[in-house]
Amino acid sequence: MDDSDSAGESISNPPEKIVLVDGPALSGVESYSSSTQGANPYSEDNAGVSSRPQWVWFVAGLFILPIFVAIASTSFATLADSGLFTSYSSEESTSENNVSFGTEAYAVRGFYMSSEFNSNFATHGYWDLTVETETWEGYISGYGSQKVRDIEQPVEADDTGKNWWVAEFHDANQNFSVYISQEGNSVFIAYPPSTSEPTYTHYYWKDSGGILDFGSLAVLVWPVSAIGGIAWGFAKKRPSFSYGVMIWGSIVLLATVFIAFIALAL
Repeated sequence: MDDSDSAGESISNPPEKIVLVDGPALSGVESYSSSTQGANPYSEDNAGVSSRPQWVWFVAGLFILPIFVAIASTSFATLADSGLFTSYSSEESTSENNVSFGTEAYAVRGFYMSSEFNSNFATHGYWDLTVETETWEGYISGYGSQKVRDIEQPVEADDTGKNWWVAEFHDANQNFSVYISQEGNSVFIAYPPSTSEPTYTHYYWKDSGGILDFGSLAVLVWPVSAIGGIAWGFAKKRPSFSYGVMIWGSIVLLATVFIAFIALAL
């Protein structure tokens, strides 16, 4: 075979590449450093993908986070005032036997509350039980606890000896009396037959429920979010986010101190 043909075939069909790790560079041989082995070719640095600019994180900490905190705070405050977890009510009533106070006969309507009403009635820091009709509203109220059921209204007995609380009116111009009693989960209303018939009863309470109270959570969500946001920013190496949180956190703190000072001074 011609030597020239062999040489041409060798050039057109070169041998496979040989790779030396940490070896000297040889002609026709590729050499790689072992320090590059195991590196993630899709890492942020290798892929050339830059993280968000620090000013974006600053804006997020200064404006975006407090917007979400404000939404959460408003939601807690709305729940605290809604009575969703702080009230019982009933629109279902039945006609009961009439009662008499002295020479006056009174009609009686009975309202049946939920199963937990009896154990909670008059045991809260502040409570009121309101009776509504088309023309008047009466109520009883007090400041109680789990150990003492406090009811501020006086008691009057009917002709059978049963005690009733004398209701007060939201409209002080009423010239008749209404009596309220409670037995278990039932509320009974004695009223003059000549007046409007009771159609609705509502028991509402308000306690200083600590950190589990929605009103307290509406306030606590601000410092908790500020502290958490600052810690998160530094932990994730996004200090600009923490600086943004510090600014609005300081404003909230100063405003809180100022409002508390005014409240104590008045």
